[in-house]
Amino acid sequence: MDTERLVVALPPDDDDRASSHASGVLGQSSQPPFVLKQAPSLHDAASLLHDGHVDLLVASAQMWGEMEQNGLTIAACLQRREPTWVMVSDDKPEMLHHEAKVGCDHPLLERQLTRLRPDLVLIDPRTMNDAWDDMSGVERTAWYEQTRQRGTLEGYVIPRSLHRSLPGRPPRRHTLGLHRDDPTRPRFVPPPLGGLTLLISRSGFPNEQLKPMSDAGALLAHRIERAMLAAVPAVLRPITGIHVERRRPATLLMEAAKVEDEHTLESMLDPEASLKTKGHRVEIIIETLGAGGRGSASSERVFPVEHTHTGMVRALEEWSEVLQAMTSEHAALVKGAHFMGEFEASFSEAHGAMMRLEDG
Repeated sequence: MDTERLVVALPPDDDDRASSHASGVLGQSSQPPFVLKQAPSLHDAASLLHDGHVDLLVASAQMWGEMEQNGLTIAACLQRREPTWVMVSDDKPEMLHHEAKVGCDHPLLERQLTRLRPDLVLIDPRTMNDAWDDMSGVERTAWYEQTRQRGTLEGYVIPRSLHRSLPGRPPRRHTLGLHRDDPTRPRFVPPPLGGLTLLISRSGFPNEQLKPMSDAGALLAHRIERAMLAAVPAVLRPITGIHVERRRPATLLMEAAKVEDEHTLESMLDPEASLKTKGHRVEIIIETLGAGGRGSASSERVFPVEHTHTGMVRALEEWSEVLQAMTSEHAALVKGAHFMGEFEASFSEAHGAMMRLEDG
């Protein structure tokens, strides 16, 4: 018996280009077969779904957060694409010449780049293009590349998905990554919820046939990153990176051994060097950067999948405590600090906050 075709609405791409991603994946599927239907807007796509004219709607995680969700649910999540951002430039960020001009329109990436290279001249493209906020991600990327080709900019920073929107042979890109293999390098914890492609259905829609293409790790990352983002005060969200990933224990152990991370090794292995608990682990990283890339408040945790909620809560608590300590003024110690030895005097003095969230 032939499998019934599922009709899928594809709204226009946002910066995450979920519809383009889904078109490639769903267009190759025969079990079940999909009929892809372009919609002029996200609102139109949602109306088609609500009215029963289509079975599914493709949305990025950002789109889903902006939608009216009553009567709708996440039926599946495709395998996550790499959520990190990239710099498009001839040289790596570390190799760009002194005071190179780089386009960057995201406050978190701006602070991360400044932490890496304080000498870079980071330019908000809005100062060069009055229509920037009215342009699509594809249009902004094309403008960036034209500006780089003219020599006005040496590079620019964009979500990885937008790099693929450039026509012809795309220019060189350099990943702004987590640098797990080298903890001495400043890392780029990405803005949350990137690289996620969701299939949205009406509540009660039978989604059994979608399970083979739905990725459990991506669903978990979406659920935890969205919950963590909701717990971060709105004023801090633009300068806070969050990354959640389900990972294999063997990979984590290899990385820990390479960088001599005794804490991770001891937390995962028993005295006989066997895993304390089997199964995948969940890695959570959250980091807020101070103004000018100076100072950060972060928490990083790895735990078994069954402890996901507890691990998330503890990571948020730890991040909040560090943030409070880093941004608070410190009064002088009345009783002194004899345990600091020769550093007692400077340690005991009153001092300002170690991290400022805003310049000034």
